[in-house]
Amino acid sequence: MKERRKEKERQKPTPKPTSDASVGKETPKTDTLVDVTETEAEEDSQTQELESIQTEIVPESAPSQVLELPAPQWGNVNQAEWMYHIPPAEKDIEMWAEEWSDYLMIWTEFKSIHVLSVSTFVKEKPFSDILGKVDAFRFIGESLVKKDVGEWLDEKKRQLRVYWRPLEEWGDIIYRWAIKTGKLRLDVQSIVVQESGQDFSKLPERDLHRIMQIMVDKGLAKWVDSKKGAILAVV
Repeated sequence: MKERRKEKERQKPTPKPTSDASVGKETPKTDTLVDVTETEAEEDSQTQELESIQTEIVPESAPSQVLELPAPQWGNVNQAEWMYHIPPAEKDIEMWAEEWSDYLMIWTEFKSIHVLSVSTFVKEKPFSDILGKVDAFRFIGESLVKKDVGEWLDEKKRQLRVYWRPLEEWGDIIYRWAIKTGKLRLDVQSIVVQESGQDFSKLPERDLHRIMQIMVDKGLAKWVDSKKGAILAVV
């Protein structure tokens, strides 16, 4: 009997060794989680570096455009020599002076010059290239006077007031400025002394008095002291 049992035990199949995977144990995912975490950390680091670089980069501001004084439409003395000579015929002088007076309006506005003296005229390009500059100044000045945009300030005609902007328009500019800044009480002296940064402060005092009168006449202001040119802007 014992021998038969031994034979039966020998006939039983020997169980095969089972691996951890066959038993149903899950393979640990530690390496995968570590890889994902490291990848996310690298991406965050790169994003932070990119943001810091973008912060450090300051965009260059566009260069401001510098306005240049336009040359006369006929060109310089080498391009149109005849325009730098006073014509001999009187009828031609008037036409010649009218063309130069148009350019003088552009030139004085660009330079913000309200009163032009003959001494300045003869030194400044392109007028300094004209032969007979002193006479040219008078001919050109007379052309402006005829068009009501110029006025001689002395009998010898050595000082020329150029009205490249009408006084009525200056009045509107001053009124808008007064409303915007809240400086409603104005007078000529305070404009000249305290508001030197404004274009209208460079106007001749006589014209500032006239502008104050224009503002009163248009209902933009009321007189405080007409002798001092003091007004109160109407809101």
